[in-house]
Amino acid sequence: MISKRAFLMGIGGLMVAGPVCAASKTPEAANVRFSAWTDDDPLYLFYPSDKLEIQIPTAPELNRSTVVGQDGRITLPLIGQVMAAFKSVPQLQSEITELYRPYLRHPEVGVFPGDTANNRVLVGGEVRNPGWVEAPGDFDALSAVFAAGGFTNAAKSKQVIVIRRGADGTVMQRMIDLKSPLKGNGGPMVALRRYDILYVPKTRVAEAGVWVEQNINNIVPAGIMNWLLYSQN
Repeated sequence: MISKRAFLMGIGGLMVAGPVCAASKTPEAANVRFSAWTDDDPLYLFYPSDKLEIQIPTAPELNRSTVVGQDGRITLPLIGQVMAAFKSVPQLQSEITELYRPYLRHPEVGVFPGDTANNRVLVGGEVRNPGWVEAPGDFDALSAVFAAGGFTNAAKSKQVIVIRRGADGTVMQRMIDLKSPLKGNGGPMVALRRYDILYVPKTRVAEAGVWVEQNINNIVPAGIMNWLLYSQN
């Protein structure tokens, strides 16, 4: 079984990783404070492997069906590569319109989402198979745990932590009860969003929450952090 430290620090090759010399000293990252949790549904953001349609009514020869590459980019005629990952439809539409302005007298660009990649969340802590789990559609927290092999005997299933990035890039954290539904006592099915992090603690969840807060930069996979930065490039 993968240890908690191994999961948080190196799973899937996506964590921040690299050779460490005993004599070198890595600067400590500043602690990241969690923002207030909100269930507001943000605009959908494109991710690698998402399909989309670009339509330009004033120049239909430039219309394209394309896929967001693993580097987060799409390639369009005349303007070349455009960063699409972690951008909403209005953001991408506005950017492409401006990029075509030097070439078209009255550029009008429409961006239409096509098939999207599977919902993907990261599950760690006291589950039997920690790591990435995927679903082709909507996903809830309990289903994610089952997809990760279920709880271990040491799991605090009543105090599971969900970590999510908000629309403004801040990190949100909440605690959910996954024990009551298993016992038939009801409770809401907590919906997850793509790239949420689900952490099942072993003991003393309050201390685990503090540890998670102090080490959030190590928990969020580097690949996701890179995508979060795409919109700034």
